[in-house]
Parts: sequence; structure tokens; C-alpha cells
Amino acid sequence: MAIAMIAKNGDATYEFNTPAAWDGLDMDDNLSTLIDNDAPDSTEIFVMGTIAARLQSDKGATSASTLTTVRNKARDGSVVLDVNLRSPWYNPQNVLELARGGDFANKLALLKLNEDELVVLEEWCGIKSDGNELTGAKLKNRMQKLASSLNSQRVCVTRGADGAALWCENTVGDDIFFENSGYKLDGSGESDTVGAGDAFLAALVNSLFILNESPSKALERACALGGYVAGCRGATPDHDKHLMR
Repeated sequence: MAIAMIAKNGDATYEFNTPAAWDGLDMDDNLSTLIDNDAPDSTEIFVMGTIAARLQSDKGATSASTLTTVRNKARDGSVVLDVNLRSPWYNPQNVLELARGGDFANKLALLKLNEDELVVLEEWCGIKSDGNELTGAKLKNRMQKLASSLNSQRVCVTRGADGAALWCENTVGDDIFFENSGYKLDGSGESDTVGAGDAFLAALVNSLFILNESPSKALERACALGGYVAGCRGATPDHDKHLMR
């Protein structure tokens, strides 16, 4: 269980029960079979967050080991990694190893992180940035360098109220880069940011990998749903299904 504490501006901080149920994810037979039988043309996508590996093997936790196994055995371009650097629940080495995988690991399908986490991971990877630009060609260059360092086909950087950017590798030409400035809240009622990031990622994954829509359309959908949830109270407000279709 997590306890969300909401600031006056709607931003949330979290406290986690330790250990929690999600610290005990096991590599059971069903999951092993799913990975072992995952064909190259499969649509299976494995979505994981770094915070699930927070305890490593402490307190009998098994999630870190399970995520590592999935990361290293899953087919190329089938793992989505959501970076969640919630102090004190992260370790640089563990986060980087989960992103890169083992020596023969395939590439991530997508690495998702926010603007603050981008700066932190650049430092961990030894990437020298020519400033902290969050738009345009300089941001594209930052994301491309991070993708190369962290073995990922795509990188998405969220920018809060300023939307998000998506970089995708392209083996037949120039890489692909799109930005979306986000959607402004109407300010008509109480709201908080709880669940907005998860809603954003769900829409992005659904659009990119299930509906096979273009990166620009996927980013538009993700920003729309993330902005909507951020404008509501609670993590799972009712919403029109067209936001996900």
C-alpha cells in the first residue's frame, strides 16, 4: 500500500508500506512460459517500474530478481521500463542494470522518465549535456544519448504541465522525435497528480504497441489522458473511452 500526501498545488508525494505485496513478485511457471514462448511477431508487452525492485533481496523481497529475469529473457523490443526515483527507494547501479539488461539482453521497447529523472540518469551514465534544455533539438540530442547508453529503442520524457517528448530510433533513416505541449487544466474543481503518470504510460503503450499508431498520435493520446487524470481528484477517475481508443 502507498499513502499519497497531496500538496496545495495538487502535487503528490508518497510513503510506502515496507514490505508490500508488490515487493514479492515471483517468477512463476505462467510468466516463464509466456516469456519462453514469446514469438518475434507477438504483441506481448512487459511493463515494469524501477520502484518494484526497491528492496532487491532485503526482507525476503523477490520482485527485483523477477524483473531482472524478465528483462534479460524477453524478446527484443518487448519491455517497457518506467523510471520512478522515489527517495530513498532507489540505487543507481540497480536502476541502470535493469535498464540495460545483461550482456546479451535485447533492447527496451521504451524507457519512460520525467524531466528531473532525465538529469539524474544523465549523471549516472556519464553523459555530458550541453545544458538542461527540455525542448527542440537539444532535448532530442539528450534523449538520443540516453537511449544509446541505456539500450532502448525509444525514450519518453514527461514535463508535467508542459507535456512530453518522445524519441524513437529509426533504422532506415533519421531518428524520430515528437513533442506535445500538453493540455491545460480547466481549474474548475479539486485535482491532484495521483495516477497521472500511470495513465499517461498506459495510453502511450496502448497506442504504440497495441493499436500500432504513429508516435505523434501516441504522444497526443498519452498527454490527453495524463492531463485529464491530473485535472481530477484521485488516481482512476471515470473518463470517456475515446481517450484510449
